[in-house]
Amino acid sequence: MINLHIVEGRLTKNPDYRVDDKNKQVYANATLACTRNYKSREGTYESDFITITLKGKEATHFAKYCMKGDLVSITGRTQTDVVTNPNDQKQYYTKTHVMSWNLLAKAKAQTLPIQETKRPSSAFPNYHPNQSFNTDIESMHLPSEEGDMI
Repeated sequence: MINLHIVEGRLTKNPDYRVDDKNKQVYANATLACTRNYKSREGTYESDFITITLKGKEATHFAKYCMKGDLVSITGRTQTDVVTNPNDQKQYYTKTHVMSWNLLAKAKAQTLPIQETKRPSSAFPNYHPNQSFNTDIESMHLPSEEGDMI
């Protein structure tokens, strides 16, 4: 049996990061908004909202590096949990348990401006292409034909 779910979408809010005290496990939950690749009858693109969950180190890294609006690609398996509420009614929750993820792009509002670093203009910092070399060439010592090597 194959249960593989590949999703690419934007995070609708910052990941919910929590530590379960009962079994000492770290979890992160989030929702991805995935735009469908076809228009509805009204001429608009609709979106699906996929609930994802991560655990362990992957959850910690996901919560640390991913924020609302980031474009994320995930691969995981879909699982449906059944919970019985106090009124003895069953509620079904479908979510994707993430096996691997990639941060594809940061949200535009979060990108930091690139700061210029002062670098030398060339690998030879004392070289100036517009400098006159007439006097330098005359004062240079050239190797003689007897075998002087530089």
